[in-house]
Amino acid sequence: MPIIPEIQERLRLAFPPSCDLLLSRAVQEGSFLAGHLFEGESFLNNVIGRDIRGHVRRVGIAYQIDLYCNRGDLPFVTAMKPMPKGNWHWLEITATGAIGHVVRTDDVDGFPDEAESRQDKRLSIQPDLLSWSEKDKDINKLVHKIPKLYAWLTFRAAHDGKLSHLCWGAPAPDTDTWIGHINVLEEVAKRGAEVPAVAKVPDPKEVLRLKDHVAQALEEDAKKKGA
Repeated sequence: MPIIPEIQERLRLAFPPSCDLLLSRAVQEGSFLAGHLFEGESFLNNVIGRDIRGHVRRVGIAYQIDLYCNRGDLPFVTAMKPMPKGNWHWLEITATGAIGHVVRTDDVDGFPDEAESRQDKRLSIQPDLLSWSEKDKDINKLVHKIPKLYAWLTFRAAHDGKLSHLCWGAPAPDTDTWIGHINVLEEVAKRGAEVPAVAKVPDPKEVLRLKDHVAQALEEDAKKKGA
């Protein structure tokens, strides 16, 4: 299923160009914060700890996006919610006519590893697209029937924590294809702008806050499992 112009327009309305720079900065900061948390904690900085490095990086990115939204730097509403299935949590980003979650992908056009919660979400939010046919349905009418567009904020960071890509994508409900897609870093570059500089060595206070956030999340998860 190719990019649908009406979906692309709706995706851009929800996540406008004016947010690209600060969103990029928030994600880059979150990645660096997670990296420094790892380097500073001996119990994490080992072969077993590195197995969860990707998970901690996602925590750092979600933490910074949530911080930027709560401060009013980004115009989205965020909440850290339990996934519908399993014991994991995710950051839910609510924008104008859209809901998004943060996921890691191998490349710009790639899709994340399959997860039941994400698959259920894309099927439940965009059901009308399953039966769409150019012959018998008007795509303009169909788009308006979708209560909230479902989107993913996809990213990948190199070993040093620097972002290699950052994109908004609206997935087709039943195939691994995009019906809307925005390469955020590319769009920033097209406008002749640069992502605001982010120090590779974060403020120790910010690293400590992230550490406390991770510790609190682990404690809450342990309590739930104990109950």
